[in-house]
Amino acid sequence: MSEDTKTLMLTQREIDLVLECIGTNIETVKRRHPMTGSTADLIQELGEMDMDIREQAFRDDGWEVNTFTIAEDDMIQRGMDAREQAKINKVAAASRAQARRDFNMKRQNKNLSKTQIHDVWDANDPKNW
Repeated sequence: MSEDTKTLMLTQREIDLVLECIGTNIETVKRRHPMTGSTADLIQELGEMDMDIREQAFRDDGWEVNTFTIAEDDMIQRGMDAREQAKINKVAAASRAQARRDFNMKRQNKNLSKTQIHDVWDANDPKNW
């Protein structure tokens, strides 16, 4: 690989065309040639070239630091929101469980025996501790 670099002035349309040509070339090579060592090397090289062009064409030096800060703040906020939602879900689940127990216990069905009416969970209910 040559270490000589050249600077090219391209419009956005020309960059898009170059990237499209690289992508098409990768697909053509994959389709027409058996995947041997040299073919795999060519595909890897074309893929790296595609990523290098995208990085240089779409990079904004001031943007990277700002994006990280925003992403970090967003991640922290999402974590706090998730913990808060977990607390709400836990309370709601406990309320639904208590409502089911109350409903099952308050049914006045004459066909149930005394054993069937007894609430086996009553001793384990936190309200009775």
